[in-house]
Amino acid sequence: MATTSAASAESGDIALGTLSEDLQPQVRAVETRLLYENANTGVAVTVVIATLLVYAHWDVASHAVVVPWLLYMLVVSVGRWALAQRYWRDPSAEITNGKWNTAFVVGSALGAAGWGAGVIALYRSGSPMNDVLLVFVIGGVMLGSASLLAARPVAFLTFLLPTGLVTSWRIATQGDEEHLIMGFLGALFTAATVVTTWRFHLAIESSLRLRFANQNLIENLKRAKDDTDALNRELELRVSDRTAKLLEADQRKDEFLATLAHELRNPLAPIRFALEMMKSDAPQATAERARDVIDRQVRQLVRLVDDLLDVSRITAGKIQLRREPLDLARLMATAVESITPLATASGQTLDLQLPAQPISIDGDGVRLGQVFANVLNNAVKFTPRDGRIWFSAGQQSDVAIVRIRDTGVGIAADVLPRVFEMFHQGEPVLERSVGGLGIGLTLARRLVEMHNGQIDVRSAGVGEGTEVEIRLPIRAVQTEIPVATQAPVIVTRRRLRVLIVEDNVDTAEMMELAVSNLGHITRVAHDGTSAISAATVFEPHVIFLDIGLPGMNGYAVAKVLRPLPQFNQVHIAAVTGWGQEEDRRKAREAGCDSHLTKPLSPSILNEVLGKIAERDLEGSRFDYKPRTRLADTGGAF
Repeated sequence: MATTSAASAESGDIALGTLSEDLQPQVRAVETRLLYENANTGVAVTVVIATLLVYAHWDVASHAVVVPWLLYMLVVSVGRWALAQRYWRDPSAEITNGKWNTAFVVGSALGAAGWGAGVIALYRSGSPMNDVLLVFVIGGVMLGSASLLAARPVAFLTFLLPTGLVTSWRIATQGDEEHLIMGFLGALFTAATVVTTWRFHLAIESSLRLRFANQNLIENLKRAKDDTDALNRELELRVSDRTAKLLEADQRKDEFLATLAHELRNPLAPIRFALEMMKSDAPQATAERARDVIDRQVRQLVRLVDDLLDVSRITAGKIQLRREPLDLARLMATAVESITPLATASGQTLDLQLPAQPISIDGDGVRLGQVFANVLNNAVKFTPRDGRIWFSAGQQSDVAIVRIRDTGVGIAADVLPRVFEMFHQGEPVLERSVGGLGIGLTLARRLVEMHNGQIDVRSAGVGEGTEVEIRLPIRAVQTEIPVATQAPVIVTRRRLRVLIVEDNVDTAEMMELAVSNLGHITRVAHDGTSAISAATVFEPHVIFLDIGLPGMNGYAVAKVLRPLPQFNQVHIAAVTGWGQEEDRRKAREAGCDSHLTKPLSPSILNEVLGKIAERDLEGSRFDYKPRTRLADTGGAF
């Protein structure tokens, strides 16, 4: 590479020394012509990039800034385009070369001023993606302009130096070490681009001088330049497209996994502690309370899993609320259940102050419970041992106000404005073993805003504790909060033979116990082969068939049994943790009558078996359509 450059420079020196100075006007005229040949390309690229940049900043920057800036860039672009048209219509353009060269440089200066103003106006601190976008765009503009303006030094210097240095200065003014380094690298990139473009210009000028001595040589160089430009453009497009796709995929993957882990964690704590109480010789009242907690938290966990099954909806940020009248005091008590074990283990005091009067709000109980639990969880994590946490609620006019206050580490003034940013966390505390994922407050704000509410965080500073205030609209008409009741028990009219096919021994045992308690005769199989043998001997009325079996899966078992005449009236229910439409379709094609997602509750088992018993007594057969949730409609149950 160095040898080639040295050879080119040496050839240029020879050309300058041997060719007459009378060639200088011709060389300048051809250089100016090259500028105008590339003018339309530069104008088109400027319009496209400026428009896309405004689109990208439309929601984050003031319209009073982006609109005038775009209009300026369009006006400058139109002016440069009109200048190029006049140049090509002027038959004496090569004679009056100096005038056209000056006009082109003025246009380049105006363009550089526009890009510099764009960096100053559109740059937003605290957003890494904003840094990447602006640096990438301005860097691409400079690289593209380097090849378009290399013919004349005054043209590319007028454009590259203001654009690159203003961008570097704007980034460095953020003041922190990271941005200072980025600013320095930007300035270094500008200098490297200028040096490279200058060498490119020397090559162009040398080529033009040699053109008159060797036309074939200049044609070869021109073709090489065109090929290089085309290759550079192709490589830039490929790198840009691949980088954008990788960034988007990585961001969506991280957000989904973080959301999944965070939403599933909260219900598990009370379940585990309730189970421990039931293992001990706890009083009957305590055991019943533990069972109630497990039942309530399992229902919440199942509902969260149902929502998380639709991966595309979660990654796109589309969460549908299931609104209903809610008792605020009950929501607060549920949230306290999930956080009390953690607060007790941390040696903290949690003071729950329920509202003096019943407050009814219209919202999604699971999501609002998640909001309270997230904020309480943060309070516990950031409050030292022997600290205190207050959880209270009240009413002001038609607004319910929930406050969570602690005596924790507090929040610094410079951190406070960023506490709702995704993945943002304050400085780690040595006594805190788990730092969390930094999404609790972000999710809380999104969910509160979806309920037409507002959430604010206040702190007097480090060591002064934190207060979170959540404001939610109160229902206009206070109605009685519906109390959850058990599903009506369907009394079966006959005992059924039920075959349970499940490879998980604990699940099979509990399911067999539940079905037996309903008065039915049971048989258990743990794999596909033994299931077929057991079904042939046992002649069941109902088969609860797990899909994920070792060796032969549940679909294969159903395909073997369904064609046999003795199984024509047997109800085969697919029981699985997979609940997408594709899974229901596979169940239908395999011959299953219904499709149920785990976990199954005793009430669902009672409902299913009761209806099958009624069907057999009436001698009819339902037109079953597999479904995955209790809320699904259709003939299946």
